[in-house]
Amino acid sequence: MPRLEPDTLHGVLRARLVLLALLVAWLFSPPEWRYAVPLWLPFVVALGLELQFFVTGLMSPGIPAERGRGPIRADLDRFGWQGEPPEEDDPEFWESPPVPRERRHLWRRLLGPALVLAAVGLVVWGVSVRRGWESLDQATQSRVERTITAEARKIAGHPVTVTCDTSGHHVGAVQEADGLAEVGGRQAWLTPGICYQLERVIDGHDSHPGRGTGRAIAVLAHESWHLRGVSDEGTANCYAFQSGVDVGVHLGLSRSTALQLMRQQLSDNLTDTSDARYIVPAGCKNGGSYDLHPGSSVFP
Repeated sequence: MPRLEPDTLHGVLRARLVLLALLVAWLFSPPEWRYAVPLWLPFVVALGLELQFFVTGLMSPGIPAERGRGPIRADLDRFGWQGEPPEEDDPEFWESPPVPRERRHLWRRLLGPALVLAAVGLVVWGVSVRRGWESLDQATQSRVERTITAEARKIAGHPVTVTCDTSGHHVGAVQEADGLAEVGGRQAWLTPGICYQLERVIDGHDSHPGRGTGRAIAVLAHESWHLRGVSDEGTANCYAFQSGVDVGVHLGLSRSTALQLMRQQLSDNLTDTSDARYIVPAGCKNGGSYDLHPGSSVFP
């Protein structure tokens, strides 16, 4: 059975290593990236790559047809000495037939691809991809959606629905958005990653709330203000950082923690926001024109 050239074999090995590296990077990527790329896609890519290697090996001419004791033509072309006769210190050696090459059985050729696919499966099992929103049962997901919908309704002032968009049709890495809402409408969508972060707060699993928690609360409040009718992104952010304190408290945080998280979100907005549309307006400060509670000295 034909074999691949050494350079081709090295290329196959490099491609397999690159595939495994990309898979590991995908598994450790942010949740919204993993939701944007279906779990079956890496396996299909790995399977297709291995099948391509296998078929190429079957169809490749591999080692040249000429057989003998002397160097093959490919080596002569590559390393020189073409046309120079071998030293005939042992004529019988050069004239004798070559040693029969052991034929590789089909199962041995399939062993490499099988090991690669097994390694891919082992990595997935070890990292436990089904963490996050998809790891929650349907009852828990429905309960969380009802809870965050109730919070959005308080801000919007009319009946609304907040959906965790596992399909990726409305929000996610492709749309470069953690949330989306109909301005003045009744429907909003959040990424599964945001929903999972909110679930951890609701069910008391977020023992050390940080920027991720504050971001999730701010996104929920931001889209809720869009549902209320606020179209400007910066203004929606300003209002979200203020109302996010109450949202955090309603979801289970202490008021001091919720206040600290929203102040952090406001600080990050002023220093790290790359899209000017989302920067809060100048009046977003204590006693400013966008202060929702001008009689209070606490801001946001």
